[in-house]
Amino acid sequence: MGTISVIGSGLLGVNQITTEGFSVIQSVNRVFWIGDIAGLNEYLSHHEIHHEDLSYLYEDGGVDVDNYTRIIQYISEVLTECEHVCLIVPGHPRVGVTIVQLLQKLSQDGIFTFRCYPGISSFDAMINDIGIDPLEEGVSILDANRLIIYDYAMDPCINYFIYHVCSIGNANTDYSSPHTSNKVIYLKSKLLKHYPANTPIFLLSASTQKGQSADKLQGEISDIETLLSKVTYKHTLYIPSSLPTQDRVNFEFLKEINVI
Repeated sequence: MGTISVIGSGLLGVNQITTEGFSVIQSVNRVFWIGDIAGLNEYLSHHEIHHEDLSYLYEDGGVDVDNYTRIIQYISEVLTECEHVCLIVPGHPRVGVTIVQLLQKLSQDGIFTFRCYPGISSFDAMINDIGIDPLEEGVSILDANRLIIYDYAMDPCINYFIYHVCSIGNANTDYSSPHTSNKVIYLKSKLLKHYPANTPIFLLSASTQKGQSADKLQGEISDIETLLSKVTYKHTLYIPSSLPTQDRVNFEFLKEINVI
């Protein structure tokens, strides 16, 4: 039984792969990756590690799950010829990376051993870029489609980072033009249940190049269609928290922690 290891490359490619990740890369038979991971091809070539970019198997406009199934099938076929392969993905493998969940589920049938190694996520990069401590005001990280499907309660006093706003109600991977089939009206309707129409919202995209500034676009919920017409697969919707009203403050407990 072979092993498939998934490694997160962070946002800056080889500059953010962990020491642990590099140790795994040096020990495997084959290395695969998806997407633009800065410096990876050069690193693997220099160290004479057998490698291949599988982005060509990810069809623009194809069904999301079909793309990942195609990639997994290819990796599984290679695994029949060797003991250990690794797949390197941008960011953190556990933050919004569908193929990781599919691989873990398949491994439960005993076909192969699955291992996962963390990386710096887009969430890590975004809170650093905008300068907030997620524990101070609280943070909720949500998938846009699940937010709408399950009609989760939202508290405006908490910061929200809503992922996958490029593919609302759309299972296809319209990578080059995500706004085309993006059903923004469903998200707008959901947000207006909890926020005033003039609530400021932001499209954030963490930098993927050293020295490059983060992308930050501002709008309001009332005009979210205009804001999301500029969305890419790198963007996350950020809704800043607002201070709670005085009637929500537990002053008795506040005295206990000597903050007054």
